[in-house]
Amino acid sequence: MSAPVAVVGVGNPMRGDDGIGPAALRALAADVAPAGADLVQLDGEPARLIEVWRGRRRVVVVDAARTGAPPGTIHRLTLDDDLGATTAPASSHGAGVATAVALARRLDALPDELVVLGVEPADVAMGEGLSAPVAAALPGLVTRIRAEVAR
Repeated sequence: MSAPVAVVGVGNPMRGDDGIGPAALRALAADVAPAGADLVQLDGEPARLIEVWRGRRRVVVVDAARTGAPPGTIHRLTLDDDLGATTAPASSHGAGVATAVALARRLDALPDELVVLGVEPADVAMGEGLSAPVAAALPGLVTRIRAEVAR
């Protein structure tokens, strides 16, 4: 049986800062994973996102999100926000979170609460490793993920 809460790390670790979602999951698991939450790494493909979301009370999605803010800035978005304006342009994984939200709305498959913690990337070119500003944001991001799970 799935936990009522999921933390979904979206991204490609081979595309620089686009790997922030998987990096956040690794950081959570290296310490103590949040009790009562499933940690799930995905590539952003909408059908896979929706499958994880279905029937959940709360989902926290962690992904790169380009808005023009300084690299490493952490954005908090909910279903009330325009996710398409911030999540797709930085993505190297195709349709992504905004498309999944739109489709899940039509399918009545959204979780009760969806929070996206988007981290402003500096570089999503091919190559492993986070840029310095995004790596510096990782501890604060993990703290925010834990707070979202505990809410």
